[in-house]
Amino acid sequence: MPIYEFKCPNCGTKSTKLCKMGEKGQDLACSQCNHLGLMRQISGFASPGLAGASGNEGCSSHCGGNCSGCHS
Repeated sequence: MPIYEFKCPNCGTKSTKLCKMGEKGQDLACSQCNHLGLMRQISGFASPGLAGASGNEGCSSHCGGNCSGCHS
């Protein structure tokens, strides 16, 4: 099951929830104000990269910070 980020349209509280795939949030209640119907947020992700490397230090010069081309 994926972890999704949601935001309450009533009070603005952000939360993360372990949900079924494709959960939209309309049946979820806010933990702060109990408003029913949260909005799913678009979230980024982090990739650990290579062992011992942080950021793009392990990248070659041609990758330009996008390691998907040089770290397969």
